[in-house]
Amino acid sequence: MTVPLLVVDAANVVGSVPDGWWRDRRGAAERLRDRLAPRAREGLPPGTVTPPLPGPVEVVLVVEGAARGVGPVPGVRVEAAAGSGDDEVSRWWPGGCRDGAVSWSPPTGSCASG
Repeated sequence: MTVPLLVVDAANVVGSVPDGWWRDRRGAAERLRDRLAPRAREGLPPGTVTPPLPGPVEVVLVVEGAARGVGPVPGVRVEAAAGSGDDEVSRWWPGGCRDGAVSWSPPTGSCASG
């Protein structure tokens, strides 16, 4: 069984909600990381991606700028981008989504295959 890969660009996700994240970028990335941890076990339910993905899911959170230094938690690997988060995300699959990969970044939606 191939475990689906979920790569999340933290800056794009936290930046999509005007909740004051700009005052504490690292804290916002840590909160997102913590919300993603259950997804590693449970997968992605209907309404988050099409088709839904049952767990387990490999979760990678890409951080940049002031969020660098956010550590991993069980179920979520954290990758600090040397430059932009977009460049780091594209490193994971330069040709776009590949089989078994999911990229989720609101508000643009998702790219799923597999």
